[in-house]
Amino acid sequence: MKKIQITRTEVGFNDPFQPIISKIEKGTAEESYSIDVSGQGQLTGLSYTIPAHTEGKIKAKLQISALTSDDVKSLNDMAMGFLDASYKEEIKEYEKTSASASLSIWSWAFGGGGASASYQKTKQTMKSKGLTDTQITQLMDAFLKKAQNMSTVEIDFYVNNSANDYSVSGDLYLYTVSGTINTSKGTAQYRMLADQASAGGPPPAGGGAPASGVIKLN
Repeated sequence: MKKIQITRTEVGFNDPFQPIISKIEKGTAEESYSIDVSGQGQLTGLSYTIPAHTEGKIKAKLQISALTSDDVKSLNDMAMGFLDASYKEEIKEYEKTSASASLSIWSWAFGGGGASASYQKTKQTMKSKGLTDTQITQLMDAFLKKAQNMSTVEIDFYVNNSANDYSVSGDLYLYTVSGTINTSKGTAQYRMLADQASAGGPPPAGGGAPASGVIKLN
């Protein structure tokens, strides 16, 4: 079986929508976050071809700042620890079929179904899932700290085209969630990228080759 590696630098990222960071209005919740962009984004400046019956590794240095996969996992683990078993199971089931993958708890469970969500709405949603004010404060403080330390990231994707008798060429599409995190300790913009991707074409059609990814700091 063939294995190839494709490496690119200075790769861009097109958000699915133009980010508009919401201003904090008087009277909004102290500890919460807004979602201003939620959906599939496309990596730009990255062309590739994975031949038939071949495994490919695609590495790229992005020109954007984002939370690392470890940052997202840490926040996910903390948030999941505050939820009861029934909600945890719902999120795990949703992750299996959703492009948001590792971001499901933020885009769906706390974000109100994956659409844009205001500060007040996200706090209300968290409370509806059983989180207390103390837990929300702890979670949002941790979120803020990570958002304030974002840096440019590198991606490392494994594309498995070993079972197909045709090559796969195209782009990589990542689910993204970005917005603003706001607590009594400060405010910061954030961006999270899902740890799974669609390779070869945009969802839902895709390109016929499963892909997995890990996002990490330079």
